[in-house]
Amino acid sequence: MTRRSVRALGVLLGALVVSLTAACSLDPTRLPVPGSYVPGDIYKIKVEFSSVLNLPGRAKVDFGGVRVGVLDRVELVGNTAVAYVDISRSVKLPQNTRAELRQATVLGDIYIALMPPDNPTPASLRDGDTIPLHNTVPADNIEDILRGVSNLVTGGTLNTLQETLVNFNSAFPKDPAEQDRIRKKLANVLRDLAANQGTIDEILDSTETVTRTVINDTGVLDRLMADGPSRLQAMSGVLPNVIQLLVYLQDLGRGGTELLVPHTGDFIQMLSYVTPLIGSIATADTTVQLNADKWNMLIRDKLIPFFANGGPKVIVSEVHPPRGDLGVDPADRADAAVSAMRTMGMLP
Repeated sequence: MTRRSVRALGVLLGALVVSLTAACSLDPTRLPVPGSYVPGDIYKIKVEFSSVLNLPGRAKVDFGGVRVGVLDRVELVGNTAVAYVDISRSVKLPQNTRAELRQATVLGDIYIALMPPDNPTPASLRDGDTIPLHNTVPADNIEDILRGVSNLVTGGTLNTLQETLVNFNSAFPKDPAEQDRIRKKLANVLRDLAANQGTIDEILDSTETVTRTVINDTGVLDRLMADGPSRLQAMSGVLPNVIQLLVYLQDLGRGGTELLVPHTGDFIQMLSYVTPLIGSIATADTTVQLNADKWNMLIRDKLIPFFANGGPKVIVSEVHPPRGDLGVDPADRADAAVSAMRTMGMLP
């Protein structure tokens, strides 16, 4: 073998090694096939998801149903899956754009759907910006949907629903007249509810007021819930003493009854004496002006004319000694009157 042939063989082996090395590092998803890249200028943004299960590599990114980008890669940062996507430079996305993982069909591939917010911000997403986790929604996996349908069909839910309907129908009476009576009563109830909408509104307003008061006084409610058990425990310790006190009061009331009942007639008679006095005092006119007028009239119309002519005049027409008969002599009459007044308590 000549030197020239050895050199050619070495070049061929080197080219083969280079080719094999390049083949081993080849990523098929990076091949520039249609749909796997964004033509033209791009900028990269990050989208945080709680889960990216079944999200394929180089998945499409849509905005309003139009393809605007492609998934570059996914990285795990802590417990959050961060998707790096390439967006066409001509597309402007608001800062508060929302993102969801969706499926075009039931068995289709999952893709990233960007959705405009209700109140878009004036600023747009720029290269390196992030759509945070609270603005993203993970995908509903078809496996979970099929599992739920399977549980519904095979888990007895439909049979249970059927049994419920049968029991509901059997609860109604078979007599048409009885069914008609139930229908009329229900119609009357609904009619009364419709006719008393104002009362129902007042009840609802009162309930809302009470609820709002409770919400505003949550501190009082919390203190009641915190201190209530200990206070109730203390009250349970005092309650036997309170009951014993009521028992003592019962005995005292029984003794008071025994003391007052025999003298009830005397108390009633005393009240009969006092009642007219109280009535006179209650109906008496205590106004200063009216009393002053009455005193003025007494002095001016009674006393002054009486004493103006020299005062009272006594004319003695006959004088005789006392006969000594009890009850006839004025002194005896005076003594009897004083004794009667002393008996009534009017004199000491």
